[in-house]
Amino acid sequence: MSGLLGWILIWLLAKSLFYPTKPISFLGFRWEPAIHSFLRHFPFEALAPTPNKDAYNAILPLIDEKLDQFFDKTIKEKLPMISMFIGDKTVVQLKTVFLEELAGLFPQIIQQFSENAKKEMTQTLSSKLILVLKPIIMKSIKPLQWMAFAIGSIWGFIIVYLLRHI
Repeated sequence: MSGLLGWILIWLLAKSLFYPTKPISFLGFRWEPAIHSFLRHFPFEALAPTPNKDAYNAILPLIDEKLDQFFDKTIKEKLPMISMFIGDKTVVQLKTVFLEELAGLFPQIIQQFSENAKKEMTQTLSSKLILVLKPIIMKSIKPLQWMAFAIGSIWGFIIVYLLRHI
Protein backbone atom coordinates (compact mmCIF):
# COMPACT_ATOMS: atom_id res chain seq x y z
CA MET A 1 0.00 0.00 0.00
CA SER A 2 2.82 2.41 0.75
CA GLY A 3 4.33 1.68 -2.69
CA LEU A 4 1.00 2.48 -4.32
CA LEU A 5 0.77 5.64 -2.22
CA GLY A 6 4.22 6.75 -3.46
CA TRP A 7 3.19 6.07 -7.05
CA ILE A 8 -0.02 8.10 -6.66
CA LEU A 9 1.75 10.99 -4.90
CA ILE A 10 4.24 11.40 -7.76
CA TRP A 11 1.39 11.22 -10.27
CA LEU A 12 -0.62 13.83 -8.34
CA LEU A 13 2.40 16.10 -8.10
CA ALA A 14 2.86 16.04 -11.88
CA LYS A 15 -0.87 16.48 -12.53
CA SER A 16 -1.02 19.49 -10.19
CA LEU A 17 1.18 21.39 -12.64
CA PHE A 18 -1.67 21.40 -15.17
CA TYR A 19 -4.90 21.02 -13.19
CA PRO A 20 -7.41 22.47 -12.75
CA THR A 21 -7.61 23.60 -16.34
CA LYS A 22 -9.37 26.82 -15.24
CA PRO A 23 -8.74 28.54 -11.90
CA ILE A 24 -11.18 27.61 -9.12
CA SER A 25 -12.12 29.96 -6.28
CA PHE A 26 -13.64 28.64 -3.07
CA LEU A 27 -14.09 30.57 0.18
CA GLY A 28 -11.45 33.12 -0.77
CA PHE A 29 -8.95 30.44 -1.79
CA ARG A 30 -7.89 30.43 -5.43
CA TRP A 31 -6.57 27.22 -6.94
CA GLU A 32 -4.94 27.39 -10.35
CA PRO A 33 -2.46 25.28 -12.28
CA ALA A 34 1.11 25.74 -11.09
CA ILE A 35 2.23 26.32 -14.68
CA HIS A 36 0.03 29.44 -14.86
CA SER A 37 1.71 30.88 -11.79
CA PHE A 38 5.10 30.11 -13.30
CA LEU A 39 4.23 31.82 -16.59
CA ARG A 40 2.78 34.84 -14.79
CA HIS A 41 6.11 35.37 -13.00
CA PHE A 42 8.36 34.46 -15.93
CA PRO A 43 10.58 37.43 -16.89
CA PHE A 44 9.49 37.89 -20.51
CA GLU A 45 11.04 41.37 -20.39
CA ALA A 46 14.44 39.70 -20.55
CA LEU A 47 13.48 38.18 -23.91
CA ALA A 48 11.92 41.32 -25.40
CA PRO A 49 13.92 43.93 -27.25
CA THR A 50 15.17 46.85 -25.20
CA PRO A 51 14.91 50.34 -26.62
CA ASN A 52 18.29 52.03 -27.00
CA LYS A 53 20.03 54.47 -29.28
CA ASP A 54 21.96 51.74 -31.11
CA ALA A 55 18.75 49.91 -32.03
CA TYR A 56 17.26 53.11 -33.40
CA ASN A 57 20.44 53.92 -35.34
CA ALA A 58 20.41 50.41 -36.82
CA ILE A 59 16.99 50.94 -38.41
CA LEU A 60 17.61 54.58 -39.34
CA PRO A 61 18.59 53.76 -42.97
CA LEU A 62 15.34 51.84 -43.43
CA ILE A 63 13.31 54.71 -41.99
CA ASP A 64 15.15 57.18 -44.20
CA GLU A 65 14.45 55.04 -47.27
CA LYS A 66 10.76 54.72 -46.41
CA LEU A 67 10.45 58.47 -45.84
CA ASP A 68 12.03 59.08 -49.26
CA GLN A 69 9.46 56.76 -50.83
CA PHE A 70 6.69 58.52 -48.92
CA PHE A 71 7.66 62.00 -50.06
CA ASP A 72 8.66 61.04 -53.61
CA LYS A 73 5.90 58.62 -54.53
CA THR A 74 3.06 58.38 -52.02
CA ILE A 75 2.45 62.11 -51.60
CA LYS A 76 2.65 62.69 -55.36
CA GLU A 77 0.16 59.87 -56.02
CA LYS A 78 -2.29 60.50 -53.20
CA LEU A 79 -2.02 64.28 -52.77
CA PRO A 80 -0.91 65.75 -56.11
CA MET A 81 -1.93 69.31 -55.13
CA ILE A 82 0.28 69.33 -52.03
CA SER A 83 3.20 67.77 -53.88
CA MET A 84 3.29 70.76 -56.22
CA PHE A 85 4.07 73.06 -53.27
CA ILE A 86 6.69 70.85 -51.66
CA GLY A 87 10.22 71.20 -53.01
CA ASP A 88 13.40 69.29 -52.25
CA LYS A 89 14.38 71.69 -49.48
CA THR A 90 10.99 71.27 -47.75
CA VAL A 91 11.25 67.48 -48.10
CA VAL A 92 14.66 67.52 -46.39
CA GLN A 93 13.25 69.68 -43.56
CA LEU A 94 10.20 67.44 -43.17
CA LYS A 95 12.40 64.32 -43.08
CA THR A 96 14.58 65.92 -40.40
CA VAL A 97 11.53 66.77 -38.28
CA PHE A 98 10.08 63.26 -38.74
CA LEU A 99 13.37 61.60 -37.83
CA GLU A 100 13.72 63.73 -34.68
CA GLU A 101 10.15 62.88 -33.68
CA LEU A 102 10.73 59.18 -34.35
CA ALA A 103 13.91 59.24 -32.26
CA GLY A 104 11.78 60.38 -29.31
CA LEU A 105 8.96 57.94 -30.05
CA PHE A 106 11.12 54.88 -30.69
CA PRO A 107 11.69 53.94 -27.00
CA GLN A 108 7.98 54.34 -26.28
CA ILE A 109 7.02 52.23 -29.29
CA ILE A 110 9.42 49.45 -28.31
CA GLN A 111 8.23 49.59 -24.67
CA GLN A 112 4.58 49.30 -25.73
CA PHE A 113 5.47 46.52 -28.17
CA SER A 114 7.30 44.64 -25.41
CA GLU A 115 4.36 44.93 -23.01
CA ASN A 116 1.90 43.72 -25.64
CA ALA A 117 4.23 40.89 -26.62
CA LYS A 118 4.53 39.81 -22.97
CA LYS A 119 0.74 39.64 -22.59
CA GLU A 120 0.36 37.72 -25.83
CA MET A 121 3.21 35.34 -25.02
CA THR A 122 1.78 34.63 -21.57
CA GLN A 123 -1.64 33.80 -23.01
CA THR A 124 -0.25 31.76 -25.88
CA LEU A 125 2.24 29.86 -23.75
CA SER A 126 -0.26 29.08 -21.02
CA SER A 127 -2.61 27.49 -23.54
CA LYS A 128 -0.14 25.85 -25.94
CA LEU A 129 2.67 25.03 -23.52
CA ILE A 130 0.34 22.96 -21.38
CA LEU A 131 -0.64 20.85 -24.39
CA VAL A 132 3.01 20.26 -25.30
CA LEU A 133 4.51 19.84 -21.83
CA LYS A 134 1.85 17.66 -20.25
CA PRO A 135 2.61 14.45 -22.20
CA ILE A 136 6.37 15.04 -21.92
CA ILE A 137 6.26 15.50 -18.14
CA MET A 138 3.84 12.62 -17.58
CA LYS A 139 6.16 10.34 -19.57
CA SER A 140 9.29 11.59 -17.81
CA ILE A 141 7.92 10.93 -14.31
CA LYS A 142 7.50 7.20 -14.95
CA PRO A 143 10.97 6.31 -13.58
CA LEU A 144 10.30 8.51 -10.56
CA GLN A 145 6.96 6.78 -10.02
CA TRP A 146 8.62 3.35 -10.15
CA MET A 147 11.29 4.51 -7.71
CA ALA A 148 8.61 5.86 -5.34
CA PHE A 149 6.72 2.58 -5.68
CA ALA A 150 9.84 0.55 -4.92
CA ILE A 151 10.87 2.68 -1.93
CA GLY A 152 7.30 2.69 -0.64
CA SER A 153 7.03 -1.07 -1.04
CA ILE A 154 10.33 -1.67 0.77
CA TRP A 155 9.26 0.71 3.52
CA GLY A 156 5.91 -1.08 3.77
CA PHE A 157 7.60 -4.50 4.04
CA ILE A 158 9.93 -3.14 6.74
CA ILE A 159 6.96 -1.81 8.72
CA VAL A 160 5.04 -5.08 8.39
CA TYR A 161 8.14 -7.08 9.37
CA LEU A 162 8.77 -4.90 12.42
CA LEU A 163 5.13 -5.03 13.52
CA ARG A 164 5.08 -8.84 13.34
CA HIS A 165 8.28 -9.23 15.34
CA ILE A 166 7.55 -6.80 18.13
